[in-house]
Amino acid sequence: VPGRLEDPQHGWRSEFSKDSECAGPGYYSVILDKYGVKVELTATTRVGFLRFTFLREGKSGVLFNIGNRQGESGEIRDAHIEADGNVVCGYVITEPEYTKQYQEGASVGMYFYAVLDRTPESVSVFRQGGQPEEASLIDGKGAVMVAGYDLQAGDEVTAKVGLSFTSVENARLNYRKEASGKDFDGVVKSTRAKWNRELGKIKVEGGKEGDKVKFYTGLYHALLGRGIASDVDGSYPRNDGSVGFSESNL
Repeated sequence: VPGRLEDPQHGWRSEFSKDSECAGPGYYSVILDKYGVKVELTATTRVGFLRFTFLREGKSGVLFNIGNRQGESGEIRDAHIEADGNVVCGYVITEPEYTKQYQEGASVGMYFYAVLDRTPESVSVFRQGGQPEEASLIDGKGAVMVAGYDLQAGDEVTAKVGLSFTSVENARLNYRKEASGKDFDGVVKSTRAKWNRELGKIKVEGGKEGDKVKFYTGLYHALLGRGIASDVDGSYPRNDGSVGFSESNL
């Protein structure tokens, strides 16, 4: 169980200090105090890149939280996760809060295909609030998996996670198209360059420094809201639950 915000010691949640946070367009990092792990995040259009640096020696792991309610995801209808070597894939089907207003009863599926650069030494799969399952394959609500490692201080584990709104296979296709042959630091560099190009389309001079910060923060938020729902092959989810195809995406 993730545990309550008011009592993070009784779940997998971890406290952290704002002093350890670093955030900017295309990059975020923080140290999880409970586990002694530095977590870094970046992304391409359809692939998330995560780098975990383990600051303590001993047994640790990477947790895949598939099927717990997060943000405005709404209630969970179904979740599935499976592992094969260093590949973890699955999906979660949710009823987002906004569907109650715009399309009651509709659901949204998020599919993923993740590749770890270290093959786990152990795999534990849980149902929400339950005990670990012996199998590495589980169906049902609240699937959670831990890829376990026995690491030295300073060891790193990197995950590349292809995402899709249509299928696990297309999540794998997105991964292969956008992540193959790329490393974390290279993606940070290219993603920052992309954000600089976008934010640099409007140049503001003069005035107070605080006003310019507000302006570019607003521009950043406006650009951030432009979501991508299609896959690299042009597939996209229709609101009736079927999959459409757009050649213009190719």
